[in-house]
Amino acid sequence: MRILMQGDKGRAICPACRRPVTTTYEYRTVHLERTGVDVDNVLVGVCDVCGEIVSIPAQSAPRLKDARDAKLATVNARIPRHLDDILHVLADQYGASTNAFCPAMLRYYLHEVATSESFARRVERLARQDLARGKADARVSLRLSDDLWSQAWRRARDAGIRSQADLFKGVILAAMEDSTQGRAPARRKVLEGIARVA
Repeated sequence: MRILMQGDKGRAICPACRRPVTTTYEYRTVHLERTGVDVDNVLVGVCDVCGEIVSIPAQSAPRLKDARDAKLATVNARIPRHLDDILHVLADQYGASTNAFCPAMLRYYLHEVATSESFARRVERLARQDLARGKADARVSLRLSDDLWSQAWRRARDAGIRSQADLFKGVILAAMEDSTQGRAPARRKVLEGIARVA
């Protein structure tokens, strides 16, 4: 196996540029969609045109595997059926499978809760809206890293959210607003990226 170093050059097909490009190997943080974990200091090939990660060399695979195997939490919550419908509508809007897109989207939004006090307050406000009410006859179940869940839940409680169900209700409504009302274009771009790989 050839060991690559930071600054080495390569070639790859860039999904964003849609063509072959030259790449430069750099150490970056890689976000693992399935577990919601961010892995620091991973050597990756970066497109010289747009700056997106386009390849991961074999020597980085063990680091990513270790992070994937980290302890996961499973979180369950009961939500009104119309909020479950919103999840399906969002997946359809982005042209993705509900089963692949929605867990990654929910992990992303929980990451936003974990890292932004103002976003957590927004989620708390949305969880109190009339649209969040109704008979909780649907279920959401999500696997994510223990770290992400504990950080998101701590921030949610600090914002006044008292139940896991309320956290998920607010997150779903935030995703709907971001996707249908033109709010948060940066988050919408992330959702488009999630849909492309889901």
